Amino acid sequence: MDVKAVEGVLSEILEKIPGLHGVLLITDDGFPIVSTLQAGEPETKSTAVGAILCESGERGIGELGLGAMDAVVTIGDDGFFVVRRVAKEMLLMAVAPHDVLLGNALMRIRRAVPRLVECLQGS
Repeated sequence: MDVKAVEGVLSEILEKIPGLHGVLLITDDGFPIVSTLQAGEPETKSTAVGAILCESGERGIGELGLGAMDAVVTIGDDGFFVVRRVAKEMLLMAVAPHDVLLGNALMRIRRAVPRLVECLQGS
């Protein structure tokens, strides 16, 4: 994995989605691989929640026969987060306040996934 390239993609997502709190590449079981969030409690909480909800989303999509999961979007009063699968055991997660445009975030994240896949396949 080319960590510098992954960091570059995550930084670009932050630049293109004004107001975003952070973007993380995490494992299926909730461990951060690369993150723009400050290490510590916010990062730990985000990665754990992202992994849990991605698993629930995938299970629900499967049970309902809706194909492969594209993304899990969870919206609260004060913000939202999006989780997308990047590779078999890796997820991309973005955390945003309520005033960030969800459509813009979804589009930018979708466009970033193929680039992250390339970074993960690189050395």
